[in-house]
Amino acid sequence: MRDETDPEMIRREKYTYIFDKVTNSNQIREGVLLAENTSGDFSFCREYGGKTADSPLLMASITKLFTTACILALHGQGR
Repeated sequence: MRDETDPEMIRREKYTYIFDKVTNSNQIREGVLLAENTSGDFSFCREYGGKTADSPLLMASITKLFTTACILALHGQGR
């Protein structure tokens, strides 16, 4: 029986909806969505297009954006 008040189920359904919406649009060829919380009691993984959570991912372009975002966040904190 579904417990519609279960926060973990709500998160899983939300992530599944978003992942399916993006992958069904056929605008991407492959991808992996892996979400975990810091306490380790929630983990969600969906794979698409032959990629798995253990597959190497090409991230060369996004790493620059990620690094910039981290630097700006640290600068904003005065570090």
